Amino acid sequence: MTLAMTPSELAADALVRAYLDGRTMMPILHGAVVSVVAARLDSGKLPMLDEILRADIDHQASASRSEFALGMTVAGAEASRAI
Repeated sequence: MTLAMTPSELAADALVRAYLDGRTMMPILHGAVVSVVAARLDSGKLPMLDEILRADIDHQASASRSEFALGMTVAGAEASRAI
């Protein structure tokens, strides 16, 4: 059973998924990141995805299947991505 998400959690989830850009994270880690971003949204703290949080996401995220198919590494994909 999935619990209902607040508007802040929905917005945070969309923001995290957009940053992941096809990469994946373990569900428990994804949920933790969404909680942090939702708290920042609620408090008005900017940036919502600061450098430290982005580095943590990048460290934990796995490459998408298409990146593996192209022979790219997560680091190579990150270097080519403009955030």
